[in-house]
Amino acid sequence: MEPVTTISLHPEQWRAYNFKKQYGVAICGTKGGKTFVGATWANKKIVELPLGSGLIAAPTIKILQQATLDTFFNLFPEYRKFHKKQEGVIELPTGGRIYIRSTDEPLAIEGFNLDWAWLDEIGMMSRLAWVIAKGKVAISHGQIFGTTNAYYMNWLYKEVYLPSKEGHDPEVELFNWSSIDNPYFPKEFADKERDRMSPAEFSRRYEGKFVRMEGLVWNVDDSNILKRGSELDSYLTYPERIIAGIDWGYTNPAAILVINIKDNKYYVTTEWKEVKRTSADIIQKCSELNREALIQTFYPDPAEPDRLDEMRRAGMTVGEVNKDIPMGISKVETLLREHRLFILEDCKELLDEVTQYRYENPKEDHSGKEVPMKVNDHLCDALRYAIVGNEFGQNLTFQEEKGEKMRIEQNRNSRKEYELL
Repeated sequence: MEPVTTISLHPEQWRAYNFKKQYGVAICGTKGGKTFVGATWANKKIVELPLGSGLIAAPTIKILQQATLDTFFNLFPEYRKFHKKQEGVIELPTGGRIYIRSTDEPLAIEGFNLDWAWLDEIGMMSRLAWVIAKGKVAISHGQIFGTTNAYYMNWLYKEVYLPSKEGHDPEVELFNWSSIDNPYFPKEFADKERDRMSPAEFSRRYEGKFVRMEGLVWNVDDSNILKRGSELDSYLTYPERIIAGIDWGYTNPAAILVINIKDNKYYVTTEWKEVKRTSADIIQKCSELNREALIQTFYPDPAEPDRLDEMRRAGMTVGEVNKDIPMGISKVETLLREHRLFILEDCKELLDEVTQYRYENPKEDHSGKEVPMKVNDHLCDALRYAIVGNEFGQNLTFQEEKGEKMRIEQNRNSRKEYELL
């Protein structure tokens, strides 16, 4: 007979453990007990759904192995013998399966139909991981429990925390507590940390509150973010130019941004970001966007010239890109500061990236060769390529390019007619 495990939860953990809505999100200070309650909740779902499929996920392999799974197996050691580490699955004798995954590649969870999911450190995950996880429990109407420390004002803050806190999202149940709500956390230590840290960092680390990340590359505030509407759509119907930036990728996401230019201002109107897309897939997407928007010039990462030749053969105009990162960052920063660069609010992936696009060791003046951390920056790169390429390139006007596109299409049709003869 297996030994009985006795679990003791403090009041805030108990409330989160018993959430009733489809999605529960627990955000707390350091050592507030979020992984403990997440592991306990996962065990509850295993008991409730012995034939079901579940997911235990964390943002990186290191966190998954050293924190999430370590806590789960220490609390419930009886599951260790069913864990097939190489396959990333716990196969239960009841017939149930628990998949173990890192979400650093969000498509790793794409192939499952799930009855429940526990996403530990959800605040460090990409928005795409959350979107995919929700889709995986859609058929079963299963629950997702996200547990995390508070980090920065990314997608979790904007799309989950704020709507739920303000009562606008009936599907999410939100729980928020501080480190000292855990009775085992020493209050005297928290008092010392309060004196040592900045108020913002203390609030984030120990009070479970979202704060603005330090060392951000760009200051994108509400004045740079626009809502779609008939007036704006009408204004952007006849831009002076339409350009696009491209960051190639496969294992890392590929990214495309479409930007309308009017009255010497830039408007980011469309984004595309996906993983495991071949060159042909990316160029096909460029062709689709080109047909929809009559993009005048594409500014792709020039690292692979063969891809640029493929785009040209597909009838697209490819502009020259300068990859000088500090220069590109400075140019985008200037446009934001001068209120000449705007992002439409439905470009959520880009808005999420800029909340985390930061310097690892920020200097006061961002001088020298300092460059941002290479983490979740693919649309930011595409933005730099497009802005710098357009600002320093020599290009046709929109009307001239529109005429050129018509001539290209007429030539294509003539060739087709000739081939049919």
